[in-house]
Amino acid sequence: MAGTTMYEVKAALLTKMQADISDVQITYADSGGAMRRESIFMGDITSNEQTPQAFASGRRRLYEDYTLDVHVAVQSKAAGLQEAEERAVALATAVENVCNDYPTLSGAVTGLMFIEPTGISMSSSEAGADGPRVFTTVHIRVKGKLA
Repeated sequence: MAGTTMYEVKAALLTKMQADISDVQITYADSGGAMRRESIFMGDITSNEQTPQAFASGRRRLYEDYTLDVHVAVQSKAAGLQEAEERAVALATAVENVCNDYPTLSGAVTGLMFIEPTGISMSSSEAGADGPRVFTTVHIRVKGKLA
């Protein structure tokens, strides 16, 4: 195995989101008890596949292909569930916009070919005294070349 770009992509995307999205807590991982009412954080990476660029003897350059999840959490006493979902989708769209604006993360990651949002999933619940809670995930495909 020739390594991975996973943590570098997460860090570079985090930096871009923190610069472009304001008034929201944006962290490298789930902040747990320190999470605010609106939060964006980096999630799991799944489906990492590494395939050879060409079949030859000796050391081979690999293509890397994986999915990075970015989570958006919204909880609000002031808004109803529909309004909380609307806000969560607006924040998820802001995450997608950062990916679309910086598909190569401005060259911050060696070997990165591109990132692209591939979909959104959402989970909602009425949370009683704390108001409705919405958890949205933006799925981001990452392609790169490894030496």
